[in-house]
Amino acid sequence: MDSYDYVLAGLKDMNDKQLLDTCTLNLGPDFKPTMTKGELINKLFEHQTHHRGQATQYLRAQGLTPPQEMLF
Repeated sequence: MDSYDYVLAGLKDMNDKQLLDTCTLNLGPDFKPTMTKGELINKLFEHQTHHRGQATQYLRAQGLTPPQEMLF
C-alpha cells in the first residue's frame, strides 16, 4: 500500500502539462520506449489491474474471497 500511496500523492501534485511531459523507459538494451507521463501512469494501472484479476481468479478458485479494493 505504501507504493500506491506514494504514486497517488505524486499524481495529486501534478498538473495537466506535467502529464504531457515525455519520459524514456530503460527496459533493456534494445527496448527504450518513450511516452508521456500520463501514458505511463495508465500503463502501470493497466498492469496492476491485470495482475489483480489473475489473483482474484486464483483466490476464488480456492474458495476464498479476495480483499476489497481501495484504489482511490
